[in-house]
Amino acid sequence: MENDDFQYLNDVANSLNSRGLNIDDIAKFMKIKTSSFLVPSQQALKHFKQLFDQLMTNEYDQKEKGKLLEDLVSALFVDGYPNIFEVRRNCKTSSNEIDIQVNWSKEAQRLKLMPIMSSDNTSFLCECKNYENKADVTNVGKFYSLMCYTKTILGLFISWNGVTGKDNSWKDSIGLIKKLALGDEKYIIVLSKLDLQRIRDEKTNIFELIEDKYNALKNDIDYKTYIKKHEIEIQKKW
Repeated sequence: MENDDFQYLNDVANSLNSRGLNIDDIAKFMKIKTSSFLVPSQQALKHFKQLFDQLMTNEYDQKEKGKLLEDLVSALFVDGYPNIFEVRRNCKTSSNEIDIQVNWSKEAQRLKLMPIMSSDNTSFLCECKNYENKADVTNVGKFYSLMCYTKTILGLFISWNGVTGKDNSWKDSIGLIKKLALGDEKYIIVLSKLDLQRIRDEKTNIFELIEDKYNALKNDIDYKTYIKKHEIEIQKKW
């Protein structure tokens, strides 16, 4: 810590003490501020519900529903959390098009809202798929390739009907997602209509979904936690 930083923190501590406050009071304030920061407005939630309910009808063809799904996801970030997310839609690279690129705002970065956030990880990609069937490994592989090209480590793969494979399997799309997390530390979070339904019904929010799915994916493949050091390694005799 630099001397100037130490002096600044010392001045802050003295100022807090003079007002009868301590570090616990600041922690409580930050918790309240952060939680209120994560609550979307009623207007934004109403808009999200309207778009979701439209998607649940059979009044649109596949192309129209695909556009509606992108609108839904964009509204979730832009309308729901304008102080947290900055959204760019249909970004073109030299060889691909990104459905949605989401950047964390400076305020969100400062508050470190998600465990995966870091100074080198200030954005993530969203891919929207409105297939009649579950998205297969080819779709997931292409999204992974796009993440590599853009040097992002987090991606939201929003597939209306989910992806192929079972949660406890290392096959199909789910298996590929686990292998990419294990081998390349690229974390693809799958959101289906069931997840979006939970947001629509106010049973969860996008932050809880991302964090829960990220932790589940990371813990599932974090094999290092099961490896105990041999006594030779501990004693550094090898």
